[in-house]
Amino acid sequence: MCDKIDVESRGNEMDTKRFNKNQSDDIAQMIQEGGLVAIMTDTVYGLAASSADGSLYQKLKDAKERPENKPFPLMVGSLDQIESVAELTDRDRHLMKTFMPGAVTFIFNIKDGVFPFLGDQRTIGIRMADDIWVQDIINKVGYPIWLPSANRSGFDTAISSDMVIDQLDGRIEGVVLGECVGGVSSSVFDITGDEIKCLRQGVITLEEINKEVGL
Repeated sequence: MCDKIDVESRGNEMDTKRFNKNQSDDIAQMIQEGGLVAIMTDTVYGLAASSADGSLYQKLKDAKERPENKPFPLMVGSLDQIESVAELTDRDRHLMKTFMPGAVTFIFNIKDGVFPFLGDQRTIGIRMADDIWVQDIINKVGYPIWLPSANRSGFDTAISSDMVIDQLDGRIEGVVLGECVGGVSSSVFDITGDEIKCLRQGVITLEEINKEVGL
């Protein structure tokens, strides 16, 4: 594991580029080239990294000082991208077509051979933002993106670029200036078993999910 960056030391830090939201081509290019870029979503700010390069997963952990036992969620630009990485049942497809895009993260089983650098981790949280701009960024990157919240572990979840800069300036390659409209993290549901489990309560409730599948 790489050494953590000392936030009190400015000598070894990178320059964090500021983007405006209308610079979507430049933002996508930086992500394609392996940069970590904080972007606004329909919920909170996320820290984007391309899923095409397995080494970027560790780079995200280092930037966020993330514990090893806390996996990152994947953000997709289309439902087809979910099909490419996850093992889906008919129930899974019904739920994702009903609630995606939206403020919900579903945990699916990973397809064999996908993301081998995750080791023994056999499940993955996936979300599709209800935000055309975010979907456009992902589609320009050409791959789903890892998109955990854009904050250091244990610190407040960022809902504005100012909050991101306070925590991550000099630790990431870019940040898109602005604020999030939603401000509430997505609900997280584990749908890998017969019983659906709510792991984090957000806008969408477990009752709504169970009602949709007839429970």
